[in-house]
Amino acid sequence: MKARVDIDGERLIVTMHGFDVVWTFRRRVVVPLAHVKGARIDPHVERRGPWLGAGQTVALLDYAVAAGPMLVHGRHEFWDVHHPDSCVTIDLEDEPFERLVIEVEDPPATVEAVTAALEQARAA
Repeated sequence: MKARVDIDGERLIVTMHGFDVVWTFRRRVVVPLAHVKGARIDPHVERRGPWLGAGQTVALLDYAVAAGPMLVHGRHEFWDVHHPDSCVTIDLEDEPFERLVIEVEDPPATVEAVTAALEQARAA
């Protein structure tokens, strides 16, 4: 089930649903908007996952779950991904995670919403 990314005032809130709550060990990740560096669609996530921290995913697998806090290539990250072609990457600073990789319903709209909220916060 896809996560939901919301902007609530000065906070970015990622809400997991269904079994993702179990797999990620949490229902929500809340980050001050001031700690969000940006959001993007990362084409490398589609070809590479955090599985064992390296390399290509096996082409024969059409379904794999990357969920929860993990160490990927020396970075602390949080993943909630079933289908990597539907995810966004949210880069953070001054947080326990350096980035969030989250599967969402509409990746372009999510990136646009986060970017707009950041621009509005920086203009204020």
